[in-house]
Amino acid sequence: MKNENIEICKKCGGYCCKKSGCDYVPEDFSEISLNYLLSKLEEGYISIVSAMDFRYLPNGEIINIPFLYLRARNKNRPIVDLLSMKTPCASLTENGCKFTYEQRPTGGKNLTPVDNGICYPKENPIELVKKWAKYQEVLSKAVERITGKSVEEQLRFDVEQLFFDLLSENTEGVTKRELLDIRSMIPELSSVYKEELFKAKKQYYKDFITRKLKQSFIAFFSSK
Repeated sequence: MKNENIEICKKCGGYCCKKSGCDYVPEDFSEISLNYLLSKLEEGYISIVSAMDFRYLPNGEIINIPFLYLRARNKNRPIVDLLSMKTPCASLTENGCKFTYEQRPTGGKNLTPVDNGICYPKENPIELVKKWAKYQEVLSKAVERITGKSVEEQLRFDVEQLFFDLLSENTEGVTKRELLDIRSMIPELSSVYKEELFKAKKQYYKDFITRKLKQSFIAFFSSK
């Protein structure tokens, strides 16, 4: 039975899809091999993403162990999108999802539409994502093949960009709900990725000063 109600979704314009693309599970694919996944990723509608798993060590130090999985690709986001502010699903059109119900990720079919706009999942989304546990190695290899970086290196790059985007208020297409979710992670991210936060702040202030100087020059010569 289809867990779908097109009329209800039309009323809010697909708010769930506007917050982010939905999650895949391994069963959504005919196989989970490196070459097969790379071919699916090349189609441009799927991203490798990661869930942050912050853990506190006995000495008080906090670490992060990223958990990789696949999600429908978001607008203006890359194929390897380990951490960023989520944007609307790239497959969302004016007429709804571009894919048929059968072709959609399980995460989307798992949501039950409700008239008040607050959809609820049939199964716990976290448990669905956990199905990727035994495929961490193949997903890591896919990250390395696509980016030329290890998962850790790429994640640090993404974290720095996230810090910079937040400082610069580069939040176009990001829902208020997503901003709240991201900001809730900032204390842990700042503790684990101190160097990336420092680099992001340095770049932000450098750009800020450059903008101010440019504005001053324009104002000066305009007054002549």
